[in-house]
Amino acid sequence: MRRSKAISAIALFASASLVLGACSSGTDSSGGSGANQQDAKPREIGGEDKVYKRPTVPDMGEITTVTEENGHDYNNLLGVTNSAANLVATVAVQPSVYIGVVEGGQFEQQIDGDLMESVKVTSKEPQTIEYKFQKAAVWEDGAPIGCKDIYLQFLVRGKDTGKKFDSSTAGYEDIKEVKCSDDLKTATVVFEKPYADYRGLFSYTGNNSILPGHIWEKNAGIPDITKLTRTSPELTTDKAIKAYTEAWLGFKPENAISGGPFKIQSADGRDELVLVRNEKYWGPKTGPSKVTVRTNTNSQSASQQLQNKEVQSIDTQADGPTAIQLKSIPTVKLLAQGGQTYEHIDLNMSRPLFKDNPEIRKAIAMCIDRQAIVDNLVKDIDPNAKPLGNVLFMPNEVGYEDHYAGIGKDDPSDIAGAKKLLEDAGWKLGADGVYTKGATRAEFTLGYKTLDRRHKTWQLVSQKCKEAGIQINSGQKDKFNDDDLTASAFDAALFAWVGALSKSSSSENYLSKANGGTANYNLYSNPQVDSLLQQANGNLDFAARTKQINEADKLMAADLHTIPLFQLPDMAATDASIGVCDASGKAGDVTYLNFQGGQTWNMWAWCKR
Repeated sequence: MRRSKAISAIALFASASLVLGACSSGTDSSGGSGANQQDAKPREIGGEDKVYKRPTVPDMGEITTVTEENGHDYNNLLGVTNSAANLVATVAVQPSVYIGVVEGGQFEQQIDGDLMESVKVTSKEPQTIEYKFQKAAVWEDGAPIGCKDIYLQFLVRGKDTGKKFDSSTAGYEDIKEVKCSDDLKTATVVFEKPYADYRGLFSYTGNNSILPGHIWEKNAGIPDITKLTRTSPELTTDKAIKAYTEAWLGFKPENAISGGPFKIQSADGRDELVLVRNEKYWGPKTGPSKVTVRTNTNSQSASQQLQNKEVQSIDTQADGPTAIQLKSIPTVKLLAQGGQTYEHIDLNMSRPLFKDNPEIRKAIAMCIDRQAIVDNLVKDIDPNAKPLGNVLFMPNEVGYEDHYAGIGKDDPSDIAGAKKLLEDAGWKLGADGVYTKGATRAEFTLGYKTLDRRHKTWQLVSQKCKEAGIQINSGQKDKFNDDDLTASAFDAALFAWVGALSKSSSSENYLSKANGGTANYNLYSNPQVDSLLQQANGNLDFAARTKQINEADKLMAADLHTIPLFQLPDMAATDASIGVCDASGKAGDVTYLNFQGGQTWNMWAWCKR
């Protein structure tokens, strides 16, 4: 799973680049004076952001890559579909105003110069952004990419409409109006109040993208989307809602059209996705003519496929033995380093066991040996890994503070302390070694997707907590993330969020459902957290915003509705003959941006070394 959708006060990216380490594959900075200038002057109009241009690279023919979960839905903006797995397809076919690149050792949000002519802040009061699309930018069916596509997100992601259309409202609800001009090639977006992460709107850097507005028109039976307002009755008919929430489920050819370098040739939603060049794409031709993405959930098996040259790259769950093996193979390039994904356990706050008994939540956090989990599951991949101390900032980001220090150490006093905590609250230890209080038993099921690492995590967690009189059963299921997690049909859930540059995108994970928490699957609610996150989303002052976000994290650490475990290392590997070419033709290693498609985030620039 992703969002935060997993994962900056406009630009908390400088230190992130030290871990993600990518090459930019062609950048033109002539149109601007630095991506940070606007951030350095809160509420003032700064210089334009840097512009990214895709390089022209040699034709490398067909390639095959492996991922642990394949793309299954074209619309990745819904609460019920949102998954990092979908990015493998969507980053290749859906436009994004800003994209993440790394230049000069710093991770930056840069304008996609192949898509956009310019993006300018034209007013500070009210905050106004002017988006000018390239005249040549068209969807696969020839329809122009432009204001209609911006307008669709403005309509369906308002404060009230966002709930009906099951999409995050963060930032979008602050938009007052969108004005279309220049034959629908210019969108002028006017905000009711300042929104710090405006670069993440309509962009992968904020876990967003652009969907084809004209396809929605067709399926909704709406002749002109720009004639609607957020209160138009036509917008919320059953047909209009389903045109957004159902028509883009899966990859129906008539709906899942491309506005990027690749198009979808075929996709079964599970085992195989095939991408080929989009002949209607107006920018540089991609290096690969065809990319076949296959699913393999077994890291060892995927590693063997790479060694046998059955595939040219693999993107699998981090696995210690596989990492050790791949490091020793001279024909393989391995990437294994801390990323933006973090593993955590969420306690369902609608369950009486957790809702009514805060001492149970604390006792669980005390008995979980997070250091042992890191030592057993992560150290072989990333020797520098430590238990995670924050769910809103990663250790490689500016602003990170550890608010969970001391929770879950391998210390007998923690087990004893957890038992004392329960007994002081009236729990009695039964003959079977499990505490009860009245008719309530200290027992629950931990749900998680079928993955070896997560099963081992459950084993480590359940063994230690049993010593503290808490019974934790395994709820392992192949489709836990797809079915149980998104429906909040679990006692506790072990899964991962994937971070993004725009911190407002993580709000929907932790805001209460009533205040925009579309991905708040464990149904947590704290009015103070809601207030702090909402204030931070509109705060253009970098330092003040960072403080607000950390204050929210401190409150959640006190509530212990979620228990962070560790920052999951990114792990991918390629055949040493595969690289990423820049505009000069020089090839570097394939890199990894997990919030932007993983290793395939810039596959348009892949080439033969």
